Amino acid sequence: MSIEELVLRTLAKRGVAKARVLSENERKKVKELEEDYSSRPTQWGYPVNVGVLECLKKRHVVAVLTYPFFKWPSGPYALLKLDDATVGVIDESGLHLDRSALKRSGGKHYVIYPPLRLPELDELMTDYVAGSPSPPTHHYLAHLLGGGSEYGSLLLGFNSLRRRYTSK
Repeated sequence: MSIEELVLRTLAKRGVAKARVLSENERKKVKELEEDYSSRPTQWGYPVNVGVLECLKKRHVVAVLTYPFFKWPSGPYALLKLDDATVGVIDESGLHLDRSALKRSGGKHYVIYPPLRLPELDELMTDYVAGSPSPPTHHYLAHLLGGGSEYGSLLLGFNSLRRRYTSK
């Protein structure tokens, strides 16, 4: 069974539509898109997609298209930082701000997108990382996998499959 088939089967209950292992050139393009996106501030600060950047460091990177009903794992999905201090968190219940920390508005603002955990993958892959791509990367991946605007996207990076899933 291919890596793509294993990922689709493992995450089927969450709502995945398609999966594809990215080539080296596609991985470079994703990195360029993420770095470019991080160079311009959003309304919340400079975005830093730690989850996606960590995925790209792994031996294998799989792009996944998700259905609109995809069940996202527990957050946090983003951390709002003012210099080194976390002043806000975005999770499954919404945005939580530390108003007293926000009053110290003198530093540089960042939005950190941490890696996500999908417990189903623990049995399939060793040392995996999942990340939610930036909008430009999402559009690139959706086009690459033949998905329309109704799909979401996710990147998975890992070094190896667990022994029982490797061919003998």
